[in-house]
Amino acid sequence: MSLGGEKSFKMRMRDMENAFKYRRIPYPKRSVELIAILAISCTFFLFMHTNKLNSRLKEMEIKLQPSEFSALGLTGNQISPRESSRRDNINTLHGTYQYLKSTGQMQSLNALELNNTRKAELGIVFFNRVPKVGSQTFMELLRRLSERNNFQFHRDAVQKVETIRLADDQQQELAEVISDLPEPSVFIKHVCYTNFTKFNLPMPIYVNVVRDPIERVISWFYYVRAPWYFVERKAAFPDLPLPHPAWLKKDFETCVLSGDQECTYTQGVTVEGIGDHRRQSLFFCGHAYECTPFNTVG
Repeated sequence: MSLGGEKSFKMRMRDMENAFKYRRIPYPKRSVELIAILAISCTFFLFMHTNKLNSRLKEMEIKLQPSEFSALGLTGNQISPRESSRRDNINTLHGTYQYLKSTGQMQSLNALELNNTRKAELGIVFFNRVPKVGSQTFMELLRRLSERNNFQFHRDAVQKVETIRLADDQQQELAEVISDLPEPSVFIKHVCYTNFTKFNLPMPIYVNVVRDPIERVISWFYYVRAPWYFVERKAAFPDLPLPHPAWLKKDFETCVLSGDQECTYTQGVTVEGIGDHRRQSLFFCGHAYECTPFNTVG
């Protein structure tokens, strides 16, 4: 290579190096800015998804439970925007109270009638937890409070089959176990309301949590299909068979609209054989047969 050619080559290399060196590449100066942009984007898309999900839930609610509107003289096809707004208000405490009064289900409301703690004869809190209402979080809260406030924490062992309706002898056994706990204590179990006085035992302090019934049913539908759910169940009970892939791939909306037995909710039915704990009222009504008809006053 000649001297002139070598200089020319070096000049071209220098120009190329300078071009890369001084080229301005747009990027956030601080990683915090990038994180903020990602957070805002995620929040926006989550907000949009939540709005869409809420709209679909309201549509499904109207399709699944027209009986709630029948008390107001309405059907799913007769709901006007004004009436729809009235229905939305049921999601608030004041709206629920107004709805119950308008349908004659509640004549009066006072704090004394609602305070069942004053009727307790035992310094033990019994959390007969309704499934899929946030009871796992509430249970963890109680556990931490027990450590901080020096009361005993007791929970029922994980079971292969969760039986919430018990025979009389099983109810008595449960009541005796709870009554024998030292005071103060908290006991936690998925089980129907149990009448301790039936067995001549003092009543504990009952606590529970409820949730919108349709949201709760949908939550259960996807909960039992979650991969981590099967990992936990398989670890606890190795002999449990894995479900069929087709069952795992079901989505709730298709399940309902196709008339699948798992997603059929018929008023007055006592037994479906599904095991999805759709009867939230059992945890307040009791173990009696009269409490089993679905979506009834019990």
